[in-house]
Amino acid sequence: MKQLEKILIATDFQQASQNALRLATLLASTFESEILLIHVIPEIKDFRMIRSQIRNHVSKKMNALGKEIQKEGISVVDPIIRFGIPFERVIEYSEELDVNLIVLGSGNQSHRSTLGGVAEKVMTYASQPVWIVKRGTPPRIRNILCPVDFSESSRRALRNAILLAKRFHARLTVQTVFEPLLSHYFGIGATPGESKEKLTVRRQQQEFDRFLRGFPLEEVSYKKLIRRGKPGDEILRTVQDIRADLLVMGSAGKTGLTRMLLGSTTEKAVRALPCSSLILKQEHVFRIPIEQEVNHLRAHYQKGLELTKEHRMEEAIAQFEHCLRRDPFFIPAWEALTKVFRDVGRLKEAKRCEEMFHYIHRHLWPSEDRPTQ
Repeated sequence: MKQLEKILIATDFQQASQNALRLATLLASTFESEILLIHVIPEIKDFRMIRSQIRNHVSKKMNALGKEIQKEGISVVDPIIRFGIPFERVIEYSEELDVNLIVLGSGNQSHRSTLGGVAEKVMTYASQPVWIVKRGTPPRIRNILCPVDFSESSRRALRNAILLAKRFHARLTVQTVFEPLLSHYFGIGATPGESKEKLTVRRQQQEFDRFLRGFPLEEVSYKKLIRRGKPGDEILRTVQDIRADLLVMGSAGKTGLTRMLLGSTTEKAVRALPCSSLILKQEHVFRIPIEQEVNHLRAHYQKGLELTKEHRMEEAIAQFEHCLRRDPFFIPAWEALTKVFRDVGRLKEAKRCEEMFHYIHRHLWPSEDRPTQ
């Protein structure tokens, strides 16, 4: 199983779609992916008699695109041509074909929105990762920005951003933003004291460091960045400061608190972006075969055990936490963390890990499957 097996490109033959096609071709060439082309023709009342003529015209253009891609040595599936509402058809076929990634162009001058209507709706409603290629941007990946808010969706985004940075030798900036303490908590016109602000910054830094543990950041050129302000504004400022080619963000969907904290930030940032963006929700772009993932978990688990024997406890904790970031139900890591936290006197964390261990042991993990330490 390839990490990036299927890329669906939605095209309308405009300049933005041509940019998207070049980027998708670069990805397919790099990851040996298969490309699927789709064009959706909007339904027009009273023009049903010329549907076949329109379809034939579009078919010729789609086949020509497919042949151009094949010249690059890339596999292309027979183009998909459908009538209907464009964003609905794109999402429908992305799910039916189980694609890894949807690629669309944005920024056509005919759209009132900078993002473009179809791309925005696909980004909002698709469950698969969506890569939105900005009109006029070159097909390159040199600087990547990945904002994180310590949620599961931002973990997913960072894992994919690291893989992209590694494969394209790009520089990765991992950013977190915290909003200043609101004055209404302290009274009208009041501001928090300097010590309170410093405490907030220190806690954010500590949480940021804990979040990054276990990610293979040593394999890429990266830097950490903490900024204070409104997330959407600070993300855009960083995009401009580092001249990012790509923004990789997690989006938690359309409901609940995560929608308010992250989902709205994602949409605001993407609409105003001068660069391309990759938005992830429930799924990864790069899928790792089950056998490879299991071996990966066990390797880090064993490394953690070795580190505990050498009394390198903080490093061991990082290895076990890495396992749980990849699989929250990997019970050996919960068991090992319980013991390590007890050994270093972090009893509250030990108790929490022990509770998780017992819960998973009772409900989800047969005892005969557990490796012994």
